[in-house]
Amino acid sequence: MKKTVTTLMVMSLAGNVLPAFNVLAISGLFPMYFLGRDAQSMRKDGYAPEAARRFLLAAYVYWFVSYLFTGAPLSNFASFEFLRFDGALFTAYLPLLFFTDVRLDPAFVRRAIGLFLTILSLAALLGVAEFADRTIVPLGFSVLPDGLQLIHNSSLTNNIFHGLFRSHNGAGAVYAIAALISFSLFVGSKKPAVLSWSAFWLAANFAGLVLTQSRTAYVSFLVAILLVFFRRPQTLGKTLKYGGVVLVPLLYFLLVQPAVMQRTEAVSNLEDPNILIRFIYYHRALDDFVQSPIVGTGFGRFNDQLKIHSGVPHLVYFATGGSIVNDDSHAHNSYLHFLAEGGVLGLGLMLGVWVSAFRWIGRQKMIFEEGSFGRNLAEAIQACIVLEFFMSFTEHMMGTAVSSLAILTMASLFLNLVGWKYRLAGLFDPRPVSEGGLVPWTAPSIP
Repeated sequence: MKKTVTTLMVMSLAGNVLPAFNVLAISGLFPMYFLGRDAQSMRKDGYAPEAARRFLLAAYVYWFVSYLFTGAPLSNFASFEFLRFDGALFTAYLPLLFFTDVRLDPAFVRRAIGLFLTILSLAALLGVAEFADRTIVPLGFSVLPDGLQLIHNSSLTNNIFHGLFRSHNGAGAVYAIAALISFSLFVGSKKPAVLSWSAFWLAANFAGLVLTQSRTAYVSFLVAILLVFFRRPQTLGKTLKYGGVVLVPLLYFLLVQPAVMQRTEAVSNLEDPNILIRFIYYHRALDDFVQSPIVGTGFGRFNDQLKIHSGVPHLVYFATGGSIVNDDSHAHNSYLHFLAEGGVLGLGLMLGVWVSAFRWIGRQKMIFEEGSFGRNLAEAIQACIVLEFFMSFTEHMMGTAVSSLAILTMASLFLNLVGWKYRLAGLFDPRPVSEGGLVPWTAPSIP
């Protein structure tokens, strides 16, 4: 049961064009949580991310009460469109609560993450082939059915890779996550090998990232690499020695393509229409925040129309009337969006979740030795959280499910590695709970 649900959950992270599959995978977290009672009793020891969970529970209560204060109907929570867009926050963070340590063995965790990276890699390779078919030399990929056409055109740019996702920025976020994990597994290993699965994953997922033409993902990926990995001279040296062999030829090939090069150069173009419209959304979010700085105008109300407010302006001023709109419109900035809908309290709770998760991973990664899978995965997840922080400056990444769900699922898999390590070191009585087991006891520190 637990391995089936975990496999479905990990596979669902590779795309969202078929939302029914995502719903099925997420729904499986609930029975898995209740079946893992033995593991749950171990949380009292403090090795699980309890601070992050407390912040999340408080945030869930806060956002739900905020929604109620707006007078919006509860029936909206039964709307798939609401839960997919405005209410995506309620599903995006579920792994942190329900994906506990259910004693998944390290070999399975490694295979599950490998499956995630492989699915994304295969989609990226198909995207590279379709991109080459459209821009370099005809290869016949245009005859593939619509569901396998992963390269799309838009009003802003052409030949843009969506992978198995609805939007190119969503694809950019997940491919950046996959590239960070691949990078950590490749460069962080004791003896990196160019002919290895980790090298293949890095090359393929990095190509997918570049082809998404997501400028936010480009910058955030680079920042995450610099802040998390390049602080240590040995990592920088191994990157130049081994990573360059994988990435430099690939990057050269991609950057000589006009579509990719023009999109990359546009990172600093503040006159781009797509950037200018973001300033309009920023201004609207700031207006809502100024009107109600403590608690915001109410959860889910940013994109509603003809809003009518109640309360004390510039203090507590909820949007209690208007036309409810459930779509993917947002402030294109998580910090401003949380301030607009939840004020300083809402933003503080959400930052508490992510900062607590980052610190928990930083503490627990020390029980794994340098170069081990557990240490490399932990550093990759920390890099992904840094990526989330920076992508949230120009997208509402913290409030949408695509990246948050992926990062927190990886953190939950890491929790299973931590639990395995604790049990291996004898920090828990191995007997079943019914016999008085799984009780924390004093033991030597983990080597």
